[in-house]
Amino acid sequence: PLRYMDKPSKDGASLDSWSADAGNTDVHYSSGIANHFFYLLSEGSGKKTINGVDYDSPTSDGSTVTGIGRDKAEQIWFKALTTYFTSNTDYADARKGTVSAATDLYGADSAEVKGVEAAWAGVNVK
Repeated sequence: PLRYMDKPSKDGASLDSWSADAGNTDVHYSSGIANHFFYLLSEGSGKKTINGVDYDSPTSDGSTVTGIGRDKAEQIWFKALTTYFTSNTDYADARKGTVSAATDLYGADSAEVKGVEAAWAGVNVK
């Protein structure tokens, strides 16, 4: 596979979660943080089988994330990308933008907003 969204580090170089060193990592490998966020948001953490493939997606802090589904995750990401992200968006800004997008789409106290917050926490973006 080109990338592993459930655990990006399975490729031997990509990052699973944010750390202070993430900015010193090639963008193709530091993008693993966003890939992992999206997987956690859509599918959730832990072990599961999807279409006959086994996955085990841990979080950086050992927390459990409940996925909201691919369709809702895609809608949130697209809204954030087209409304809130700029060419200078970093991971902290991406968290703010996706929380805002989820709030716009589903309401401030929605399960979707809680899912976005939990998925970012799962990749150490708080």
